[in-house]
Amino acid sequence: MQKSDIRKKDKPFFIWLYGFTAILSLFYLFFYYDLLIELLINDVSYISLIILLIFSLSTIFLGYQSYQIQECMSNFTRIKYSSISKNMASEKSLCNYYDQCMYEFFNLSLGSTKTNIDNINELLEVKLYKYIRTINFVADLLIRLGLIGTVIGFIIMLQSVTLIENFDITLMQDLMRDMSGGMMVALYTTLTGITSAVILMLQNKYLEQKVIDLYSGIIEVSLSKNETTE
Repeated sequence: MQKSDIRKKDKPFFIWLYGFTAILSLFYLFFYYDLLIELLINDVSYISLIILLIFSLSTIFLGYQSYQIQECMSNFTRIKYSSISKNMASEKSLCNYYDQCMYEFFNLSLGSTKTNIDNINELLEVKLYKYIRTINFVADLLIRLGLIGTVIGFIIMLQSVTLIENFDITLMQDLMRDMSGGMMVALYTTLTGITSAVILMLQNKYLEQKVIDLYSGIIEVSLSKNETTE
């Protein structure tokens, strides 16, 4: 009964699917009301498009990682109620990245001293957090791309001012149009970068929590199994 409850509780991939559906719905609303098209047309720097592409690929990547973690949690539940043996190494080739980390940890921890166990624990933590750190970097990159777009927008806006030679109505109208275009680039890229980064960090934070749960569970099971063996 406990095994079934754990599996019902730990479904990170399905939680990601709910979030992904919400993101798709948001994109559809933007497209339906022409907000997305307006964004892409008015951003002459194309940085907003780059940000959206990176965001989309990163979100799909997070979904893939969520699926792998869910599979690993399922395998972890099976291991939790069975014995740990050296035969786990033979299963590594059939498993995903997180399964490999888990099986490698259990194989290394069998019969290890306390000093070695501490080092193995640190190694497991580094490996499990590998993609969490990658997505954190990508989220930070999106914010910086938005800031680059802000600078480009202000450059476009100020560049139009330097071209003024005399003041007439037509020239002032062109000037205001160019300045507003530069301002739109600055605002759109900043908004796109920050919004994409926030949504990506929220997804990554949830995935990080699942990694923490997995890491804690692996350490706990390893300690209990080693105590039983001793």
